[in-house]
Order: sequence, then structure tokens, then C-alpha cells
Amino acid sequence: MIFARQAQARRAEAQRVHELEAQVAAMERSQAVIEFKLDGTILRANTNFLGALGYTSAEVEGRHHRMFVSAAEASSAEYADFWRQLNKGEYVARKFLRIAKGGGQVWIQASYNPVLNADGRPYKIIKFATDVTQVEVERAHAEAERQASAEEQSRVVATLADRLRRMSEGDLQAVIEIEFGGAYRQIRDDFNTAIDAMRETIGAIAASTGSLRNGSNEIASAADNLSRRTEQQAASLEETAAALDQITATVQRSAEGAKQASAAASGAKADAEQSGVVVREAVAAMGAIETSSGQISQIIGVIDEIAFQTNLLALNAGVEAARAGEAGRGFAVVASEVRALAQRSAEAAKEIKGLISSSSQHVERGVTLVGETGKSLEVIMSKVTEIDGLISEIALSAQEQATGLGQVNTAVNQMDQVTQQNAAMVEQTNAAASTMRIDSEELARLVGRFRVGAQVVSPPRQDARHQQARLGAAISARR
Repeated sequence: MIFARQAQARRAEAQRVHELEAQVAAMERSQAVIEFKLDGTILRANTNFLGALGYTSAEVEGRHHRMFVSAAEASSAEYADFWRQLNKGEYVARKFLRIAKGGGQVWIQASYNPVLNADGRPYKIIKFATDVTQVEVERAHAEAERQASAEEQSRVVATLADRLRRMSEGDLQAVIEIEFGGAYRQIRDDFNTAIDAMRETIGAIAASTGSLRNGSNEIASAADNLSRRTEQQAASLEETAAALDQITATVQRSAEGAKQASAAASGAKADAEQSGVVVREAVAAMGAIETSSGQISQIIGVIDEIAFQTNLLALNAGVEAARAGEAGRGFAVVASEVRALAQRSAEAAKEIKGLISSSSQHVERGVTLVGETGKSLEVIMSKVTEIDGLISEIALSAQEQATGLGQVNTAVNQMDQVTQQNAAMVEQTNAAASTMRIDSEELARLVGRFRVGAQVVSPPRQDARHQQARLGAAISARR
């Protein structure tokens, strides 16, 4: 039984050793293996390790590990600490750079494993490594490309930041002259195209801004002048409207007066016509009186002859009575009385004849005067008729003038209202023009921040008198 168990133990141990040997063989085939003393002296190196670094066993065995590192690393404190760490039995695994035969660089992913004795103390060190030079070269190349790309990107970002800063300060000449590589070339071209387009646009805006500023100044000046003239026109129209109101009232009163004058003239015409009739009748009456005076004068002549004959008869009777003596005394007295009466009748007839003659003269003069009065009245009536016609025409014209002035007054009042509205609109236009002028000045100030290289020439500002003359011509044309 004892022998059987021992044989079984030996078989198991042999199997475990075989497995360990197989594992070591597999590691020998797949990895670079090298053994060191605790001081770093090389005990053995397998084919993979030797092939990776280009050495033979004779070239490495018995030599120190520092033959695989650079002189600077071999003399560094980190390298001494590395071996002290291994001598403490600590495991070290990472990626290492090793110097191959001929000075070439080899990157390995390695683990340094202290091998412990039965007391748990290290007595040698075995390193298992894998050649990762190709991977590291590719990684280094990728890192170099990444670094170059990062540097290129940093250069691009710095350049763009500088140009954008200059552009934000208004410098539109901040094109990118530096050549960019790869995909960044398109960014450079697009940025230069954009800034060229912006410079052209801002240049056009600057030129337009100058024109706009001059135009807004002219508009503001014209609006200000128009506002003042509109205010003056509104005041003049208001005064004109007030004056027309007074003139209309005056003309209306004149029309009423002319109407009354026309009525009075018509009355005067009627009175003159009536006076003409009366004068004609007076002329006729005076003619009749003149005729009657002539007839009375003839009658008085007859009476005067009768008185003369009576006186003559009385004288003859007295003579005959004297001849008769006493018998004829009484008859003589009667004859004397008859004679005296005849004398008085003759004297009375003579006086009457004188009065009638005087009256005839007066009547004749009256007839003449009445005739002249009639002629004058006819002239007056003709003039009154003419005056009546003229006053009627004046009254009609005054009425038409009053109507026309009323219409003109209404039109002027409407014009006054429209002018007041226009004045308000002109004030609004003036305010808008002032705002536009301020905005154009602000736009010019903002556009002036940009530097586009070429001098932007603004249209020349026109002389104030020229502006005033042109404004006056425009206003006159509108009127």
C-alpha cells in the first residue's frame, strides 16, 4: 500500500512537472524570456529575446542588464530603484524601451518576476516579454500624427482666433495668408472668401451709408425748411382766412347796402318820374296861366277903352250939362261922378294891366324855369335810371362777390385745415428725418469701425445755398 501510494505520488509529481515544463515550453515559444541574477547579470536569454534584440547567447550571458538601456537611463536613480524593487521581491510589469544591437530601439511589454527560494526570498529574476515594437511604432506614428494634427489644429485655431479678433475690431483685411494642410485648407479658403465678401459688402454699405447720411441730412434740412415754410404758410393762411372772413362780412354788408341803395335808387327813379309828371303838369298849368293872363290883359284893355270912352262920354255930358244951365246941373253932377268913376276905372285898369303885365313876366319866367326844371328832371331821371341800373348791377356783382368770397373763404378755411394737417405731417416727417439722420450717423459710425483697405469715397456734401435753392425750386414746383 505504501509503495502504491508513493508510486501514485511520483506519477502525480511527474505529471505536474510535465505540465510545468509544457507551460514553460509554451512561454518559451511565445515570449522572449531572459533570466538575471539579483544584481542584473544575465544568466540566460531565449531565442525570441535574442532574435528581437539581435544578439547571440554568447554576447549577452554574463553581462549586465544595462546593456539593453541607454547610458542616461542606466545612470539614473529610477533605474537603481527599479533593481532595488526587484531585489525586494516586488513584481514589475510595464512597457519598456530597449536598445538592440546596432543601436536600434525595441519596445517590449515585459514583466520582471523575482523567483523566491524556500525561505521566500528572491534569488533570481525572470523576465517574460513580448515584442511590441511594431505596435509601438505604429502608436508612436499615430501619436506623432496626432501631435502634428494637434499642433496644426492649434495653429489653425490660433490663426483663426487672431483673424476673428482682428475682424471683431473692424479689420476686414485680416485674411489668412498662412497655408493650412489637409481639411483645414478648406477652412482657410472659406474664411478668406467670407471676409472678402464681407469686405466688399461693408465697403458697399459704407459707400451707401455716406450717400444715405448726405441724403438724410438733405432730407432733414429740407424737412426743417419745409416745416418752417409750412408753419409760415399756415400762419399766413390763418391770417388770410381771418382777413377773408372780415372781407366776406364787409362785402356782405356792402351787398346789403347795395341792395338797399338799389331799392332807394328805384324809389328815387319812381319819384323822379312822378316829379317829371308833376313838372309837366306845372308847365301846362303855367302855360294856361300865361294864356289866361293874356286874355285878362285883353279884357283889361277893353275895360281901359271902356273907361276912356266913359270918361270921354262923361266929358261930353259935362259940356252938354254946362250948356243946359240949371237944367243940366244934376246931369253935370252925374257926369262928373261918372267921369271920376271912369278915371278910377282907368287907373285901376292901368294898375291891373301893370300887375297883369308883371304877372305875365313872372309867369313867363316861371314857365321858363319850370321848363328848365322839367328838362333838368328829365336829365335827373335819366341819370337816376342809369344810376339805378348801375346800382342794380353793383348789387348783383356785390352779391356774386359775396357768394364767391364765401366759397373762397370756405376753400381757404379748408386749405387752412389741410395746411395745419400738412404742418403736423411735416413735423412728423421732420422728426422722422431727424431720427433717420441720427440713425444714419450711428450707422456711419458703426460702419466706420471696419477697415476695408480702400478709401470709401462718400458723395460730396452739397453747399447749403444750393440745397436751399433746390428746395425752394421743389416747393415752387409743388405750388
